[in-house]
Amino acid sequence: MITAGGENLAERVHALLDAGAEVLIREPTLPPGLPLDRVMLHARMPGAAQVAHALHLPGGADVAAWRARFRGPIGVSAHSEEEARAALEAGATTVFLSPVFAARHGRPALGPASLRGLLALGGVRPAHAPVLHAAGAAGAAVLSGVWEAPDPVASARDYLGAFAVRCGRSG
Repeated sequence: MITAGGENLAERVHALLDAGAEVLIREPTLPPGLPLDRVMLHARMPGAAQVAHALHLPGGADVAAWRARFRGPIGVSAHSEEEARAALEAGATTVFLSPVFAARHGRPALGPASLRGLLALGGVRPAHAPVLHAAGAAGAAVLSGVWEAPDPVASARDYLGAFAVRCGRSG
């Protein structure tokens, strides 16, 4: 899962999707030209729930209330294993646990021990694939590792390749 924002967003999203990445859009407004049936939209975007195929909720959101009115996939941010498990029990289909490897926003890195069935976020690099697989992670989400790279599509391919090969998936 690649979280997306920034300039030339629609063009970059199409290129990342063509490379095989899944994409979460976190912009404050919905940019034109996005393939809405192939991306996850952040719920803070005005009108996202009306047009999204999949939604992403911020940590602390009332997942059960969102689940009652939105039938598609729901992703949620979580910053502890307890918060992550509660989100899954309330109806989330995907939980992004962060920060796993890099401290962020005053939160210490959690490490990979609590990742069974969750997506790792925060400081994830392609070399982490074996550790995440061994911890039972459902996968990884990446922001700066792709968007701050000189070639975001090539970087996404590096991540996808590392996780596909090291986690026993083909493709």
